[in-house]
Amino acid sequence: MIYLLTSILLSTGIFLLFQMFKRWEVHTFQAIVINYGVAAAMGWVLADGVSLFQDVQRESWVWVALAMGLLFIYLFQLIARATQEIGLTVTSIASKLSMVLPVALFLAFDPLDKLTAPKGIAIALAVPAIVLSSWKGNQGNSASGASRWIIPMIIFLGSGMIDLMFAAYSGEGCMQSTAHRYLFASLPLTTACMAGLGWVAYRRKPLFPDRTTVGAGVLLGVINFGSLYFLLETYDKVNLARSGVMPLNNLGVILASAAASVGLLSERLNAKNKLGLAMGSAVVALLLWEALGS
Repeated sequence: MIYLLTSILLSTGIFLLFQMFKRWEVHTFQAIVINYGVAAAMGWVLADGVSLFQDVQRESWVWVALAMGLLFIYLFQLIARATQEIGLTVTSIASKLSMVLPVALFLAFDPLDKLTAPKGIAIALAVPAIVLSSWKGNQGNSASGASRWIIPMIIFLGSGMIDLMFAAYSGEGCMQSTAHRYLFASLPLTTACMAGLGWVAYRRKPLFPDRTTVGAGVLLGVINFGSLYFLLETYDKVNLARSGVMPLNNLGVILASAAASVGLLSERLNAKNKLGLAMGSAVVALLLWEALGS
């Protein structure tokens, strides 16, 4: 379980780092682009990527991963817009509920992924746990009309597609070695970096990042790559079906982020947040029980 715990802690670190960007006066989008470049470079170097890419370039997962990079950068822009126009509550719920799509598909179509009583109860509790843990009451709600529903649905489906891609191609049939996992994590990050650089060059506001933004982007890139890699290692090494890994990882990040927010940032949790965290703890306990018992 060390791979899963490491992925959870690194993912929590990403959220904490984003919270510090405003205090440090970091240009968030430029830091995100730098992060993609750093994370992609780490994977290419560690995987001896050019040689390995030449060997596997005909594999379907290579081109799926590259294409997903465009979704990475698009979703970032959409989530930023939704947070401003619709509110943080709706946006965070749409993003965190994304695990429902791949979990449901694996249970429906993967013959090795069986629905047991603990897993079924855990998945049933996962949705209200995520909603309640994320709920912050009425926040910004300036958007009106169809955008209130269309934008959250795009975020939900897009995040679910990313989760599904990482889960679907994480098995031994595609990831035959550690180097394959490094490359797999690097491909969408490479596309996202290139798309982000193109966008920055097009906008030219500002064109060159300051020193603080560069440092923040590098730190974010190291943490981001680590979280992706250890999540892939979790799928490969943890004795738990893929439909269990996703809710366990997502809710683990929620619980760890909430603990860090309360302990480090003095954030106050309302009654719904506390109920959601309690339900999330029950989900984690059920999935751990399932993993240890199988």
